[in-house]
Amino acid sequence: MEFKERLKNLRTSFGLTQTKLAEKLNYGCSAISNYESGRNQPSIEDLKKLASFFNVSMDYLLGISDIKNPYNDKFLSFDFDIFKEKMILLNPSELSELELFLDYLIYRSERLQSKTLLSVAETKTPYKS
Repeated sequence: MEFKERLKNLRTSFGLTQTKLAEKLNYGCSAISNYESGRNQPSIEDLKKLASFFNVSMDYLLGISDIKNPYNDKFLSFDFDIFKEKMILLNPSELSELELFLDYLIYRSERLQSKTLLSVAETKTPYKS
């Protein structure tokens, strides 16, 4: 896949129009359109900016690699890719709800860990009367 296709896929997966992406990156209104049509090629500085914005490597952005971010081991798992594909299908309201649910799961997990640690500590500490 070429740069222009990768850029368009990333942009649409983030739910952005060409104009919105240009605004977020402080580009002229036709810059993204020109990149996606292949009329213009980005400078190295612009490639860095785009890669950083989309959290992908420049190799991925240029179509050299299919690994979006080889430097982030946490997100290389197959399961996370499936999660991202499903997440893209959500509207902004559903994404907010998902974020709240994830916060709840983290809170619940931390509480369970705290209770487990307290329970273990109580069994190891002799009771004093």
